[in-house]
Amino acid sequence: MDTNLIGYGLVSLVAVMIMIGPAVADFNKTHATNPLWTAHARFHVVWQVFGNSALAILTLYFIWGTGDLMLGALMNYIWIGSFFATVLVMPMFAGALADENGIKPIIWTFGDKVFKVDTNFFGACLMSVLNTTGLILV
Repeated sequence: MDTNLIGYGLVSLVAVMIMIGPAVADFNKTHATNPLWTAHARFHVVWQVFGNSALAILTLYFIWGTGDLMLGALMNYIWIGSFFATVLVMPMFAGALADENGIKPIIWTFGDKVFKVDTNFFGACLMSVLNTTGLILV
């Protein structure tokens, strides 16, 4: 199979993940309709999801409509980078990667060791690897 096509596909997959993942995770009772959240916080999460989706569609246009894979990958990295930047500054606003009523962590067991990995963090790391692999293949 053509490595260029695989590369374009991987970068496109990341854009689709950016569009669908937060929408699925945030349009439910743990976020957008959570009565424990202030109305303004719910507004922001819905705005964020719409913005993510619009930018992901634009990213797919750049990749497939104009053939500009580098610009598409850069747009993916902006989303990924903003996630990791937010993780770094969480202490400044008492943030958390997940709430008690949110998406459960991924649990891996290796022998007698149990590892819990936040789903958001795992997703952002996976997208980083897929996006970078896509660029390398092209």
